[in-house]
Parts: sequence; structure tokens; C-alpha cells
Amino acid sequence: MKPSRPRPPLVLLALLIPLLVAAAPPPHGGDEDDEGARPDTPITVTARRLDVARESVEPSLGAATYTLTNEAVENRPGGETVNLGRVLVQMPGVAPDGSGRLIVRGAPGPLQYRINNVILPEGVADLGERLSARLADKVELIAGALPAQYGLQAGGVVNVTTKSGALAAGGQAELYGGSHGEIEPAFEYAGASGPTSLFVSASYLRSGLGLAAPDASARTRHDVTHQLEGFAYLDRILDADSRLSLMLGTSDERFQLPVLAGLDAATFAGPAAFRRPLAANGTSAFPSEALDGRRSERSRYAIASYLHSDGPATVQASLFARWSHQLYAPDRIGTLLFTGLAGRLSANAFAFGTQIEGAYRAGDDHTLRAGILASRNRLSEDLRSTVLPVDAGGRQVSDVPLAIAGRVASRRTQDSLFLQDEWRPGAGLTVNAGVRLDHVGGRGGGTALGPRASLVWAAPGGVRLHAGYARYFVPAPQQAGPAAMLAGTTGALPGTAGAPLKVETDDYWDVGAERSAGGLTIALDAWWRQARNLLDDAAEGPPVPRRSFNYARGRLRGVELSLTWSADEFSAWSSLAAGEARGKGIASQQFYFAPGEIARAAVGYVPTPSDQRVTASGGASYRLGKLRLSADALYGSGFPRTAGAGRLPAHVQLDMAAVYRLEGLRDRPLDLRVDLVNALDHAYPLRDGTPDLARLPEWAARRGIFVGFEQAF
Repeated sequence: MKPSRPRPPLVLLALLIPLLVAAAPPPHGGDEDDEGARPDTPITVTARRLDVARESVEPSLGAATYTLTNEAVENRPGGETVNLGRVLVQMPGVAPDGSGRLIVRGAPGPLQYRINNVILPEGVADLGERLSARLADKVELIAGALPAQYGLQAGGVVNVTTKSGALAAGGQAELYGGSHGEIEPAFEYAGASGPTSLFVSASYLRSGLGLAAPDASARTRHDVTHQLEGFAYLDRILDADSRLSLMLGTSDERFQLPVLAGLDAATFAGPAAFRRPLAANGTSAFPSEALDGRRSERSRYAIASYLHSDGPATVQASLFARWSHQLYAPDRIGTLLFTGLAGRLSANAFAFGTQIEGAYRAGDDHTLRAGILASRNRLSEDLRSTVLPVDAGGRQVSDVPLAIAGRVASRRTQDSLFLQDEWRPGAGLTVNAGVRLDHVGGRGGGTALGPRASLVWAAPGGVRLHAGYARYFVPAPQQAGPAAMLAGTTGALPGTAGAPLKVETDDYWDVGAERSAGGLTIALDAWWRQARNLLDDAAEGPPVPRRSFNYARGRLRGVELSLTWSADEFSAWSSLAAGEARGKGIASQQFYFAPGEIARAAVGYVPTPSDQRVTASGGASYRLGKLRLSADALYGSGFPRTAGAGRLPAHVQLDMAAVYRLEGLRDRPLDLRVDLVNALDHAYPLRDGTPDLARLPEWAARRGIFVGFEQAF
């Protein structure tokens, strides 16, 4: 079935109307009303002052910063039931990938995630999919030429400010569900006793649409998911200047691997380097409906922080740790007969470290900031590949499957130091200059000195101008990839040799302007990123979900326009981003590519797999008494096709929501929610997969209707 193309009038209606108006949170309601704000006491006043002091340590001067409050998230389709990735796609320049990853300004590289300004180390699973919107009081995306305190990820930083029991009391219980057999019970609670406060949240999700659908059908086969998420934040105010806090998080997610119906390995004719059909243990027949692949991901993290703010000085010292596990287990015989390779991958990552940062206000003109980060990481991968032997002509020589096992373990150290000075010479001008020193030991590491500088001018008339430069140092991914080349088997890679992954370095320039007048804010931002050894990855089939490699050169550039407007009970937002992401020359991991692909990239700049030229988003929210209505839309011009010939079709998705507030138990608010996802029911692919089915296509979910009940207590 071909993807249905959005009709031009509907696209214009979904995207141009929000461009006329834009979004700030409405003045009432939201989660604070549900839980109840605490009256001002010496404890709450101290808590607010320490929150402000913590934010002063990590300013985003000169960078593009986009913020969503919890109220804004609650008012949008899905509310708090979505993960952070779904929240971030409404920000300028952010596009969703079919696998759940986020593409920010054309870059697929990992984002740096922070909770209350403390770094969460990377693992084997994307944190954007693991973190729930329920824990967030505020979510910020910081992109562009970042100040010196942000390092090692050129794509951007996501900073989550958590809810706190120090400022809110009570909780809420929620039941949400609908299409695809989805059901999700959840709760959260905030409370305090004297100087000690607590916030906890937890949820369980069961859905028949766990991973992206492999075709345009409304019902996906073998795609059930079970997901359990939990978070706890505990803090204690020690005195008027100090606070101790502890954060704990967990997630456990299990997925079935979706299948395409109506295929049989005995008659499947997809292209391959070997001759079809294959036979294993005397049989070639295997219906695709019988495939029984599984995937699971688990993550645990803990952060302990001490914050002290006294006069001009503020210091936050933190310890952090994260463990993550990923298991990829395709159907051993069925996948072997269809693709020639069935690989079972089990990966474990553990990281721990310390982060100490501080700010000192040296008079009215200067604020000095400094910090250190030290972390230790360990990754282990167990890969068991099931293949069949073939001769030089690709003919099978035995029907007895071969099991090839490989284990790779690697360690990485990271030590970073930054210094910077925020200088305010007057006339609304702010100069922020700094430098960071990074040393990464282990595979794919190195040492680099990175200067950072930005200029911000708060001009008369509500105009704000900024310009910045940043030198980035991006270590190669720690994941090792396949343990063997599998030559002479059905799992052999296209090439025979490849250089190891290299460190990426970037020069990043960013300029922008913002104008605020009344409830209207208009912002324009442009960027240019020139990379050496640009790191990228393309989706791969079993056993490695994604393959990392370097382009010798990279060039990413673009422009973003965003508008927000709020007036009384109405608010709306819109953004439009246009850009390109291109690379030249395959500089590492060449064995992943066919000779033709390497030759094409050597001649000139080619679009990277994450190069979507135009991305847009927009929406509106309106409050009519106890009723809140909202809608948002996403538009994408389409990613490049896997074979490098042309692009996937443009697409638009419109989501709608209505929330009605009643008086529930004990006169506490009861919210009734109805969400309509993909209201226009457009069927469109986000990724096209590969003809040999090593990687299945990834389609957006069809229209879904969901209902939720949220009772405050």
C-alpha cells in the first residue's frame, strides 16, 4: 500500500493557522492545581531561592533555548502519558525518527540529558524514550553554540527540572487507554514533612503498538509492549543556604518485534549476496507470521546532589550512576532463512562519576563559572550470530546452521574541566567567554581544548540579539558493533575492511534574534556547523540495531523561525526549520557499505540519513470554563531513502485533545481527557527499510482514539 499524501489545503490549514498565533501555558490549571501549591513558609521560600541559585550555575547564554512547562505539556494531546521524546518533537528543528530517536538540526548524534542540571551518562538505550513527562516541571532544549559547561554532544542538551514536594502537596491517579489495546495506569504524589520533601511517580503501559509499524495497516502483527517506569525525588533543606537531594529512576521495557504478513522464506526473492532460498535443518519454508523476535531494555539511575548558595557564591556537587541493559533476540531459524543472519545481542553498560560546578558573582559586571566532571564507563556486548556457510558464488554448502559467538568489553574514562566569565559591560550587552578541556580515554577517545564565546545584546524595544561560536569534541560511540566479519557465510558484510571509528571535531556558529511585544514572541535563529570526521549512523538489521561510521567531512546548516502568542484563555505556537545535513567521504567502518555507496560519497557531499530539509510544528490551546481544547501538528519533508535514490514523501500529522475538569472525590479535581492521534489518518513511512528485510520499514501509527481519567488527591 502506498502512503497517503496529505492534501495541500489540509497541510496549510494545520501549519499556517498556528503561524498566526503561538503558545505559552494558560494562566490557570495544570498539574499545580491538581496537587495544590504549598503556602509560603520559610521552607518554601528557601526552596525557591535555592532553585534559582541552581539555575544560575548553568545559564544558556548565546544558545537557542526552548522551554515547555508541565502545564503546557498537560494541555497538549497525550498530556503526561508521553515520553520526553514526544514532548521535544514540538520544539523548533526537532524531527522524530521511526525508531524513536530525535533528529535535532539534522544531527542524529545523542543528546545530553540532565536532571536538575546533573548529567545522566549515556547507556545502550536512548534516554528520550526512557524518561517520562510525569517527572518534569519544566523541559528545556538547548541547541547551537553552547557555553563551556556543556560538552561532548554537539546535537544539544535536554535539561529536565523535576517536580518537588517542597512546593506542591497531594497527588493524582490516572487511567489512560484506547486504540491498539493500550492501557496505562499511573500515579504521582508530592508531599513534605518539615524540611524534607518527596515526589514520586510510576506508570505501567501495555500496548499492541510497541515499535513502529512495518507497513501502512491499522493493525500491526506481533508488536505488543509492556513498559514499567518509576521515579523518586527526595530532598532535605539543611539550613537557609544548603540542600541535599537524591533522585532515583527505573524503566523496564519489553517489545515484540513486528512482522510483515504474507511472506514465506521459501519464496521470498529479496536481493542478497547469497542464493535463495536458504535451507536450515532440511527446511526452507517459514511463514513471516510465525516469526517470534523479542527486544527488551532496562535502565536504572541514581543522582545525589549537595547544593550550597551563600551570598555571591553557589556550588553544586553531585554523584551519579547509571546501569542499562539491552537484549535483541530475533527468531533464530525464521530470521536466518529470510535474511541469512540471526544475531542475538546482549549489551550491558554501567557508568558512574562526579560533577562539581559553581558560580561566583564578582561585582556587578562579572560572573565567573567553573566545573569539573569525572566519569568511568564500562560496556560489554555478547553477540551470537547464527549463519549458514556459502561458497564464493553465494551457494549454500550446508543446511546446518553455524553459531558464531563473540564478546567485546570496553572501558572509557572521561575527565573534563571548564572555565568561563560572563561579562556585562553595560548598555544591555553580555559577553560570555570560556574554554573547556576534555580527555576521553579508551576506544574512540582523545584530548581536546574547546573555546566557546557568545555575545548577547538586549536592545531597546524588546529585541534580543545573540551570536555564538563553539568548538566541539565528540568521542566516537563506545559500542563495538559486530564481533566478526562473518566472511564465507550468509551473514558476510558488503565490504572486507574498514578503519576504526574516529573522534569528531566541529566548528559551530549560531546567530539569532528575538522580539517580544505583549503576548507575541518571534524568534529567528541560523546555524552553520562544519565537522571533521562527522559521526553518523544508519539503521541496520539484526544483530546491530544501528551502525556508526564517520564521514571525512560534514556540513550542517539551516534556519529556524518560531512564534508564540498568548492572550487570556488562548495560546498557540508554531515553528518552521529549513536546513541540510551532508557528508563527504566514508572515513571509517567501510565494510558496512557497498563499493558503489563508498564511491558516491567520495565524489561530493551526499545527504546524511538524517537529512530532512523542512520540519515544522504548531498548535493551539483554548480554555472555555472547565473545558480545555488543544491541537498540534507536525510536518516533515521526508528523510532520504535507504538506497540513496530520492526521498520519502512529505507528511503531516494532526493530533487533537479535549480535557474537561469536574469535582471528583473529596472535592478534588477530576480530569476527563479524550485524545485523537493522527486525526487525518495519514499513512506515511518514516523510514523505508531495506529490500532484503534485514531492516523493516517504519511507518507512523494510524489514527488512534484514547481516553483518560485523572483524579487528584
